[in-house]
Amino acid sequence: MRKIKLYGELVKITGHKELEAAVNTTAQAVSFLVNNFPELESHMATRYYQVLLEKDNVNIDELHFPVGKSDIKFVPIVSGSGGLG
Repeated sequence: MRKIKLYGELVKITGHKELEAAVNTTAQAVSFLVNNFPELESHMATRYYQVLLEKDNVNIDELHFPVGKSDIKFVPIVSGSGGLG
């Protein structure tokens, strides 16, 4: 079981700051969230999130890599923060 920690609007939508799921990759964590909270799919499709394992950023090429024992954190990136362009 892996802890999935949510921040910002994700907490408001799901009603949870933390969930536990039997996932081994970040992609599986996203699938778990979307399947259990269908409204998240359209929300996440129009926003940017930083995914962290411990303090390390997960990039798109690493979505299917095993997460080991790390918690998976979904942190919103504030629009206009300068981190995406």
